[in-house]
Amino acid sequence: MGTHWRQMDSRPRRSVAALTRSEIPRCPGVYAWYRDGKPIYVGKADDLRERIWSRHLGQSVSLHSSSLRRNVAEHLGFGAANDIYEKRLRLDEAQRSTVRDWILACTIGWTECATQEEAIRLEADIKAEWMPPLTKS
Repeated sequence: MGTHWRQMDSRPRRSVAALTRSEIPRCPGVYAWYRDGKPIYVGKADDLRERIWSRHLGQSVSLHSSSLRRNVAEHLGFGAANDIYEKRLRLDEAQRSTVRDWILACTIGWTECATQEEAIRLEADIKAEWMPPLTKS
């Protein structure tokens, strides 16, 4: 991994299960999810709180707005992320709960950015260095 990943890995990490909404800043940025100390997913947000709290940690029946939740569902063998996105496949309550529990066992870190453009560039630079297994291009 390169410089951008080393910088991301050096950011403070928080237990997702213990994370509170107010801890997440309302600004653009790039975030990384970790499982067992290894990065598994990276993404960018125009508003970190909205993206992390409302979309990825949301408990909506639909996984349409969270690529992380869809990719975890695929990783757990519940079906293809694209089928979930296209609403050809809907997870049942037990499957959604399993996805949520898996995500809650992760840690997360983020880098705040001054602008959306800066977040876009940083995410692209990080992905160019290495793509975590649950991140799709």
